[in-house]
Amino acid sequence: MSLSDLPTLAEMRAVPRACPKGKSRLEQTGAEKRLTVIDEKAFRTSVIDRDGAICRCCGRKVVRTLARVPERLEVHHVHGRRGDLRFESRAALVLCLECHEKVTGRVNFRLVIVATKTFQFQGRELTDARRPVRFERAA
Repeated sequence: MSLSDLPTLAEMRAVPRACPKGKSRLEQTGAEKRLTVIDEKAFRTSVIDRDGAICRCCGRKVVRTLARVPERLEVHHVHGRRGDLRFESRAALVLCLECHEKVTGRVNFRLVIVATKTFQFQGRELTDARRPVRFERAA
């Protein structure tokens, strides 16, 4: 092989790379986990429509208002608002402000939500809020 047989720099750039670069970690994780676009308003509306604007704890008719009145409508996230559970309607229910404060422990005693049915979500067994639930006083 002589020196004249070697390709020039311009010819080397024109040739496609034999080993293409793989995807970055960001591209791989983005392809694995497709984000579902759900907004807060649609999530709240679906939970309220399902529960019929009735408190699941005491049965009181609740209203949408900004005032801090006992019959104020609150959407309670049974398992918190972290990650993919934030907009999962199976894990949320309607409560009045008074019962919501009892469930979250902001008053003298606390109520605990006891599941009658559960569902599997990312390998965890969680309370299914679409089914009837019981509220028991925590010790």
